[in-house]
Amino acid sequence: MTRGIALVTGAGRGVGRATAERLARGGYVVVAGVRDVARAHDEYGEAPGVHLVRLDVTCPDDVVSAVGVATDLAGGAAIDVLVNNAGFAMMGAQENGDLQVAREMFETNVWGAAAMVQAVAPGMREARRGTIVAVSSIGARLSNPLVGFYHASKYALSAMSEALSVEMGPFGVRVVMIEPGMIDTDFPRATRLTGNVTDPGSPYAPLFADLRAGFAAWRESPDGSTAESCAEAIWDAIHADSPPIRLVVGNDAAVLHAALRESADDADFQRRQQSFLGLHWAPAPPAARD
Repeated sequence: MTRGIALVTGAGRGVGRATAERLARGGYVVVAGVRDVARAHDEYGEAPGVHLVRLDVTCPDDVVSAVGVATDLAGGAAIDVLVNNAGFAMMGAQENGDLQVAREMFETNVWGAAAMVQAVAPGMREARRGTIVAVSSIGARLSNPLVGFYHASKYALSAMSEALSVEMGPFGVRVVMIEPGMIDTDFPRATRLTGNVTDPGSPYAPLFADLRAGFAAWRESPDGSTAESCAEAIWDAIHADSPPIRLVVGNDAAVLHAALRESADDADFQRRQQSFLGLHWAPAPPAARD
């Protein structure tokens, strides 16, 4: 007897894959949505309980097809768990970052997640049960320079998830946001670089160099998370009697949120955050007035 049917987006790597595998080991039948099914078959190998399907969350036909597979596996009933994990990041100064890439990122991180919710929420509401997990980031509570567009997508996901938790709560459907700090996966290394941040002559080149070094040091810190520890946090949240709406994962995320964000005004927080990342970036002195 299975625990139920779970659908995981962005399951080709990192947290998505670790979550799909954790749920399958725990007794769920998992529909793992990936963009490259052939590659995923090679990487997953023999994974009992995991059904790989093509799923680009920005493609309506893919969304309908993946949810259809999950519903069929549920015998026509509502699925039990949706883990909205698909997403990517971009880096670039807001002065000249590529807005088309930013739009594509929002299509995946925000509207793709919304499309998945719209595809599964009616069945969950009618069944009066289910859990929707949004894999967000501590970046939904703060903003790093040159990553503002990405943070904006996570703030948007949080706003929608908080509202969704109120909308669906009376129908027995639970909504949980997972907010990890740095995760040691290839996600940061796959971030799309836009604008001129990589140009040595760019006015933002010093900031870009500092930020990359700061992120690299952060990634090596023992206070961060792994894909597996995030998957375990998702498992715990799904099975908690009363899970929090927002769950911070990792000691680094806890420090950034509680020790820095909640104990400082915005200007002080920015100074502490830059110190945390080792950034040597300060406002210019006021221009002289005639």
